[in-house]
Amino acid sequence: MKSPIKEWLDNCIEKHKTGELTTEDLCCVEDLLNAEKQVVLYLYSKSTNPRSPIGAWSMFDATAPDEPVLPSQDTPYASVLDAVRDGWRIVQFPRPELYNFTDVENAYLSYEFILEKIV
Repeated sequence: MKSPIKEWLDNCIEKHKTGELTTEDLCCVEDLLNAEKQVVLYLYSKSTNPRSPIGAWSMFDATAPDEPVLPSQDTPYASVLDAVRDGWRIVQFPRPELYNFTDVENAYLSYEFILEKIV
């Protein structure tokens, strides 16, 4: 998925090559920058390894309507690494010292990776 700024830049490069680039074209970038929104993705991995399978997830999308929407039961990615390959940036890794669960079978839900994408 190409970001709007990348599309704008590609368009400006093509216009510059043909001599059609205008001041108005260049001024449009400010609108694009102001339109960017952050999407936050919480991925609960089965370990601290970004290649581990995902056990649960949730997403907060500033571009979506405010009405509550139930998330799909299907994880959007098989692993944190897959999300990173799709353009997500990790902003927080799980801290293993916080997860001292010895008698709980689903302790993997505690390995929380927080990722972001600017759209």
